[in-house]
Amino acid sequence: MTMSLAIIISLGWGGVTSYAYLTRDLTIQEKNIEIANISADYNSLENDFSALEKEIERRAIKLEERQKFLESSILGEDVDTGISNADVDVEPILPTETIISEETSDASFFDGWLGTDKIEVAEILTTRERREILLSRLKEMSDHQHQIAANYLASLSAEQKHIENIIAPTSLNTEKFLTVASKSQINAVGGPFVPSAGFEGVFATGDGEIFDQIINNQERLKIVTNMLESFPAGEPAAKYYLSSRFGRRIDPIKKTWSNHYAVDLAGWPGTAIQATASGKVVKAGWLGPYGRMIEIDHGNGFRTRYGHMKKLRVKKGDIVELGQKIGDMGKTGRVTDTHLHYEVWFNGKVIDPLPFIKAGKDVLEIQRRHKETSET
Repeated sequence: MTMSLAIIISLGWGGVTSYAYLTRDLTIQEKNIEIANISADYNSLENDFSALEKEIERRAIKLEERQKFLESSILGEDVDTGISNADVDVEPILPTETIISEETSDASFFDGWLGTDKIEVAEILTTRERREILLSRLKEMSDHQHQIAANYLASLSAEQKHIENIIAPTSLNTEKFLTVASKSQINAVGGPFVPSAGFEGVFATGDGEIFDQIINNQERLKIVTNMLESFPAGEPAAKYYLSSRFGRRIDPIKKTWSNHYAVDLAGWPGTAIQATASGKVVKAGWLGPYGRMIEIDHGNGFRTRYGHMKKLRVKKGDIVELGQKIGDMGKTGRVTDTHLHYEVWFNGKVIDPLPFIKAGKDVLEIQRRHKETSET
């Protein structure tokens, strides 16, 4: 029995070892396949992490560019629109450094981004969770930027609407300003061509459009406010009353219907006649029915004429400032009594001066704010 048991055990052990030997290659092959799969999964995960890191870096850089643009625009560093930062809620948008790189992948950096949440930073530094939390923070900041951009764009639109309402009675509008400005600048521009990339999407394809809209509105508002610098907004005489309006009237001498392309402002002889905007005197002297007259070119398509003066205080070629005395009220030329014949021209066409006089105070306020912003 003992011999039989020993033989059975020997045969069993021999069978087991023989089977293990015979299946060794198959087991090794299966282990190699498992190791290969694990390695592939690791490489895939590593590639995913690398792609996510690059995407975070790209988005962080774009958000930093947007931050600098908003700060320079709203704080008035580069853009001259006349809108102060008091009109827009200005808050810090992003940390000073948002560029993700090898040097910024330490715990202290992520501590700052994760705020006061006190998550176990050390446990997530090498996991996808760290990157996803950071990406979430970037998305929050992008939303915050959009909120500020929307407020600023609304301020730009409100300022343009305000200007439109002021100049509407003069029959002018911003589109006419832009047309004249484009024609006047066509022969006075140049420089190297530096293409602008614009604002591409960060979290969505079109989420940079609002920043391009801001640039377009800034440019429009800048042109309009620059045009308003030439707007005849001052009082044409120190003291006067309106004696004849612009348009169809009974001619004071022939007593028949005629067209009067000016306003007559009556006053005492010698009353100071004043330039209604700064500019250059292009005519000064006697001109038929105007008597002694002065014509001033204010730029940007604006000109004014002052007729029937008793005495001229400036000559052709002189540069005059807003409110400067240019002559004395009189009754030279084709008149019935002492008054100022006052005309306003824009883009080669004569316009009713009365709305310009009425809009003067508001336009001067815009000019003052625009000047203060430019100096700042």
